[in-house]
Amino acid sequence: MVTMLTGLGRVSFLLLCLTVLAGPQFISAANAGDAAMTASFDGKPWTASFAQGTTLEMAGKPVLNLSGTQQGSPTMTFNSMLVLKTPGDYVGTYPFGGGFPANGANFNILDSGAMVGHVRFKSGEVVIETYDPAAKTISGHFSASGKDDDGKEADIKDGRFSGVLVSPQ
Repeated sequence: MVTMLTGLGRVSFLLLCLTVLAGPQFISAANAGDAAMTASFDGKPWTASFAQGTTLEMAGKPVLNLSGTQQGSPTMTFNSMLVLKTPGDYVGTYPFGGGFPANGANFNILDSGAMVGHVRFKSGEVVIETYDPAAKTISGHFSASGKDDDGKEADIKDGRFSGVLVSPQ
């Protein structure tokens, strides 16, 4: 399946896999048990079991991958790629513009390891309100609208995150 994806899709898929497979151990190791991420996805409450921020460089630009995963059956992940002004400068508003080099986000639903739902958000934003340099954590809010692979409208509203650890890849 990875060979069928290109560009940002491949990066998003690989980051999703990394988040799902390594997320709980990473968060536990980082002692970030206070991280929280919540929202309403298509009118239903969604709460991440773990959330993380990972910085990386793509095409010479600093990028923050902010994601949260609700474990269970199915597993549901909010994943965003935010192009930073400069490395380490997190606070700001990141409107979604359809993918790299603009900011982008998606929501993936997996059941028994198989992708059963994928929403690409065409509008919305992530707003990082605060960055605590001592704790290396961010807090803020998000919302988005888009379509799933079948063309059905989907949205995420009232998204909030706090105490999310940001670390380099």
